[in-house]
Amino acid sequence: MYKLLIAEDVKTVRETLVRSIPWQELGVTVVGAVQNGEEALIRLEDEEPDLLLTDIGMPKMNGLELIELAQARKPDIRCIILSGLNEFEHARQAIKLQVLDYVLKPIDPGEIEKVVARAIRTLSKEREERRELDQAGQVSKDKLPHLSEMLLPGELTGNLKKKKLVEQAIQYMKEQYTRRELSLSDVAAAVGLSEKYMNLLVKDVTGATINHLIIGLRMEEAARLLKNPMNRIYEICERIGYTDQDHFRESFKKQYGLTPTEYRNQHL
Repeated sequence: MYKLLIAEDVKTVRETLVRSIPWQELGVTVVGAVQNGEEALIRLEDEEPDLLLTDIGMPKMNGLELIELAQARKPDIRCIILSGLNEFEHARQAIKLQVLDYVLKPIDPGEIEKVVARAIRTLSKEREERRELDQAGQVSKDKLPHLSEMLLPGELTGNLKKKKLVEQAIQYMKEQYTRRELSLSDVAAAVGLSEKYMNLLVKDVTGATINHLIIGLRMEEAARLLKNPMNRIYEICERIGYTDQDHFRESFKKQYGLTPTEYRNQHL
């Protein structure tokens, strides 16, 4: 059985979701139906659900904020948005957060059932992929040659087949990280795995998500380019795949503790 957590602030909608859908027939157990994001995070820690069905417009914490925090704590959770806010910006943010589906209110139990069934098929496929890889057996904790130059936390673990897949993913990222549109889906497609499993596999082996590794590669290249005073900061920003200088500045400071200008002044 797969575990589902529901976050919806409207009581009647919440109760309808719990009662009107044949969860057991779908192979799903509802482990909680809460009214806001803060309660959902508590349940997330206690129940470790496989699926999160959440409204966007909730008090205390909106659905997108909840999804971002939930994915940080449980990278393999699958998320579905339920909302009456039919706005492009929300849909765009949902895609950025790798949300599995986006369902509009008023709720249609039949549509919810179809969406969850698709999610279950995706989860089943990912579990099967993981089982197949785990069957290769455990080997020694040798570092991958392509990872040795990257500043990754912890020691590499896992079996040989997993390590080879992660090595392929990181080699692809090293070749493509300057592309502005580079995303998890591109890396997963290059290796031939589903997005969620690819991200989970990389995190298992390296301790970091694919997004964090891409940012790390970009920041390392930015640091190298900043040491040459002939390279202007806005040019560096563009060369490493950023369109927004403020976003670049924030990412760089988070990695190095200094703004690009401060870093440059220290290394001239």
